[in-house]
Amino acid sequence: MVTQDAPKSKLYWTESKTALIELVYALHAQGAVDNGKADIKDIAAVFEHLFGVELGDYYRTFLEIRVRKTGRTKFIDSLRNSLIKRMDEADDK
Repeated sequence: MVTQDAPKSKLYWTESKTALIELVYALHAQGAVDNGKADIKDIAAVFEHLFGVELGDYYRTFLEIRVRKTGRTKFIDSLRNSLIKRMDEADDK
């Protein structure tokens, strides 16, 4: 967990809070933090501190993400597409 003495990040989250919450839940679902032992609230707290943003009721937002008619993982899909595009562009050089 981040201590109070940790320096404040100069990075700012510029996507939507919903996008960040989608990322937090994806990392949790993958078990990517602390070998899958990290709790959602701990992962969310790290991102809130890192990017200087308050995510609010992220559980409620996750429920809203779950009931999307199309594109339940819009941000994750966008990340994947952006990374593939960057790799393809690097291959073309």
